[in-house]
Amino acid sequence: MSSLANTILFIALVTTSIMVAVMYRKLKKLDRYHTEYQQIFDKTGVALTAAQKAVVSFGTEGKETLAQLSQRIEEAQAVANRLEHLTREARQETQPR
Repeated sequence: MSSLANTILFIALVTTSIMVAVMYRKLKKLDRYHTEYQQIFDKTGVALTAAQKAVVSFGTEGKETLAQLSQRIEEAQAVANRLEHLTREARQETQPR
């Protein structure tokens, strides 16, 4: 009877040991996945920060470009008006009196 109980307890111990070993391997694998996910999330965070900076920079540069473009348009309009005025004066000078 004692031998039967010892055999059952031994089988239970072996089964438990196997289950613990399997669980240990799974936990190790999960730990590796966790490390990989952490690295991916860190890289994603860096990429999102860079994208945010690019958007801010794009907005600032866009405003500067728009201001410069507006200034150039005003200059071009002034030159066009001056050219039109000079053209009218030249036509008046060349018309017979």
